Amino acid sequence: MKSSIINNPHKIDKLFKGIVSHKRSGKIEHNFNNRIISILLDLKSNDCNHPMFFSTNRFNILSWSASDHGLRVKNSDRNDLYKFIINLTSKLGAKNKEIRSIKLLTFPKIFGYGFNPLSVYFCYNTQNILICSIFEVRNTFGDIHHYILNSTNKSEVKQKVLKKLFVSPFYTNKGHYNLYAHYLKNNIVTSVEYTMNNNTVFFASMKVKEINFSNQNIFKSIFYLTIYPGKIWLNIHFQAFFLWLKKVKLQKIPASQKIKHSFGINFPKK
Repeated sequence: MKSSIINNPHKIDKLFKGIVSHKRSGKIEHNFNNRIISILLDLKSNDCNHPMFFSTNRFNILSWSASDHGLRVKNSDRNDLYKFIINLTSKLGAKNKEIRSIKLLTFPKIFGYGFNPLSVYFCYNTQNILICSIFEVRNTFGDIHHYILNSTNKSEVKQKVLKKLFVSPFYTNKGHYNLYAHYLKNNIVTSVEYTMNNNTVFFASMKVKEINFSNQNIFKSIFYLTIYPGKIWLNIHFQAFFLWLKKVKLQKIPASQKIKHSFGINFPKK
């Protein structure tokens, strides 16, 4: 019997499949959908009940490495990443002290290679109620930024943030994001709405559903969903080529950012 993270806080990693959709608005429109698989990991668990073809911190058909997240420290593990998130949310005050479980939604590596433009951390209390969330955003230039959100409603988070990280050479570094994540009954939805001057210029969403974390589904995902090494990274550049063909203006890439994290707008002072 499958269980949801809301009703069962047990320490089990999970596999999901679904669709990522991107939509660019304005004078030059551009849309695409991409079939993906993602994993949900419990950072307080070193769960060994994985299928043979999935590993953490070592090569496999499907794998995940803690060193790809947070401070990206070599040879780090789940516990190191858990401590990083606890420290990052320290300004939550009392809420921070309530955190007892942290789940990470991210893309796995395929045959040792992967790229995560967005990973989402769900932080729960002892009643398994969502009390905060972190959107970990990366660009293809090697930068990373953490948006810390505390506007939650038991199973979802929705909050506005200032855009801090230069993500695409087709957009400036101005404007806001409306960030959203919802996890309930084996389904996860995340979205990023990019607005400038109160107009939506870009919208991305991911909708995934839990499937049995098995060797069979790992192979099905690779062959039937056409999941291959570097798919996300290659697709980013493939879509960029189409935007270039449509003569979308390129923006100057700024210097690497110094601020690595920020809080949602109207974040309460403690």
